[in-house]
Amino acid sequence: MGRSCNLLFALALLILLHHHSSMATFTNIRTDEAVLLAFKSHISFGPNNILARNWSSSWPVCSWIGIICGSRHNRVTTLDISSMQLHGTIPPHLGNLSFLVSLDINNNTFHGELPEELARLKRLKLIDTTSNNFTGVIPSFLSLLPDIRYVSLSRNQFFGKIPSSLSNITKLEVLRLHTNFLEGEIPGELGNLRYLTSLYLQQNQLTGSIPPSIFNITSMQEIVLTSNNLTGKLPITICDHLPNLEGLYLSNNNLDGSIPSNTGKCKKLQVLSLSVNEFIGTIPRELANLTALTNLYLGILHLEGEVPAELGNLKKLQELSLSRNEFTGSVPTSILNMSELQFLVLDENKLSGHLLSDLDRGMPNLEELYCGLNNLSGFISASISNSSRLRILDLAGNSFTGPIPESLGDLEHLELLNLGGNNFSSDSALSFLTPLTNCRKLRELILSQNPLGGFFPESVGNFSYSLQIFEAHSCKLKGVIPKEIGNLTGVTKLNLFNNELTGHIPNNVQGMLHLQQFYLQSNRIKGTIPDAMCILKNLGGLGLSGNQLSGTVTPCLGNVTTLRYLYLDNNRLNSTLPASLGGLQDVIVFNASSNLLTGEIPQEIGNLKAATLIDMSKNEFFGTIPSTLEV
Repeated sequence: MGRSCNLLFALALLILLHHHSSMATFTNIRTDEAVLLAFKSHISFGPNNILARNWSSSWPVCSWIGIICGSRHNRVTTLDISSMQLHGTIPPHLGNLSFLVSLDINNNTFHGELPEELARLKRLKLIDTTSNNFTGVIPSFLSLLPDIRYVSLSRNQFFGKIPSSLSNITKLEVLRLHTNFLEGEIPGELGNLRYLTSLYLQQNQLTGSIPPSIFNITSMQEIVLTSNNLTGKLPITICDHLPNLEGLYLSNNNLDGSIPSNTGKCKKLQVLSLSVNEFIGTIPRELANLTALTNLYLGILHLEGEVPAELGNLKKLQELSLSRNEFTGSVPTSILNMSELQFLVLDENKLSGHLLSDLDRGMPNLEELYCGLNNLSGFISASISNSSRLRILDLAGNSFTGPIPESLGDLEHLELLNLGGNNFSSDSALSFLTPLTNCRKLRELILSQNPLGGFFPESVGNFSYSLQIFEAHSCKLKGVIPKEIGNLTGVTKLNLFNNELTGHIPNNVQGMLHLQQFYLQSNRIKGTIPDAMCILKNLGGLGLSGNQLSGTVTPCLGNVTTLRYLYLDNNRLNSTLPASLGGLQDVIVFNASSNLLTGEIPQEIGNLKAATLIDMSKNEFFGTIPSTLEV
């Protein structure tokens, strides 16, 4: 009997404890529910109103959108309402989610300051408020969260200094504070974060030098300090303690001195970005030891000397930028054999030698080549079409010679071709143009300042709608402008000035409805200004100076109110000046000098209030100058 009583007592006690535990769990989840409903009351919902419908006492909290509960305690452990177009503030109640491990509210429009009560979230491992409108200083309570591994407060409006107390978050692995308004120096104490793998502080207003301690964190994989106002030199031992570094981004600062040769010890480095700083000296040959490197950016610096041939050992390199330095000598053949290279940027240096005749040897993946404004020479090999992925080819401002190969028309991905400012030649039919019309993605074609000396073929009208810019000024072009030019309906800029073109302006130009700039100065164009010009309602610049145009200044030009620059000077125009030109109230330059214009100057010309230059000299006007034009 006694034994039975004991068993019954134990069973009753077990049931009672289970009931008490269940009630406690129920009470605690009710606490979480109350917190989240309080949070909901601080939110203005986006167009979908997802949370407004779903976060309701009618549903179990753990089934709400963005909520995950732990299986052990049945408490809210994850709050993820990222990218839900939510607007509002973060209430202090959120600090009562005592089991919360992950808080992700990124990509919304929350504003205000983060409440200090979040310091109660002792289990928190992740906080992500990226891409909101939070303000204030970086919260000091972050240093009170012992388990936090991931902190991202990027793309907000935080200001002030980076608190050195962040170094107390001893387990921190990722720190993202970029794209805010932070100022002051980077705290050297951050070097104490021995588990840190990623440091993102770019696009702030940070000053001072980079603390050497940052380069002693052996776990570090990415250091991103781009677009600040950092100064000073890089330590000569920069890579002695960075065996895991994969990305070093320091561009757009004011760092100076030499690039440390020690950088070659960061064996896992994939991206090295040092562009737009004040570095001097030469490229360290030790960079060739970075065999994992895929991207090397050394543009807009003060580097000199020759480009090291050893860089050709970087077999994984995809992007190489050396633009706007003072490099001399030829481009090493080893670089032109880098089969993985996609982007090669060499413009604005003092490079010489023959580049393009070697280009096709080993660059099947090349997509963009910039080598303008150097001293390069030679010719374009017809086999350039072997670089079949080429999208941008910019060779402007060099001394290239020879014919423009028709094989350029085989580059089906070509978007920009800039051959301006060289010594390229062509046959009289400009035969290279016809194959180029096969490049249906071509947006910009620049041939200016080459002694081409041919006649426009009718096929010029076969370029696709993609073509937006066509420049062929100063090319000694002859003959008439073909009427097919009107088929270039996507062109916004057409520059043909300083050639030897004859004939009339074809009426078909009225088909170029997107045209914004049309320059024909210094040719031998005859006839009248066609009324078809007045249909071009997007025209901002019209240059007809230095031709042999005669007849009237067509009155309908006054209806092209988009005009900002109108050059009619040095022709044989012999009419009166139409009063309708007074309608060009936004024109900045109006030049009708050196013609045979007669009559009185219309009072309406005084309406050109925005003009900085009005020149009607050397004509046959008579009468008084309109008072509206007098200074």
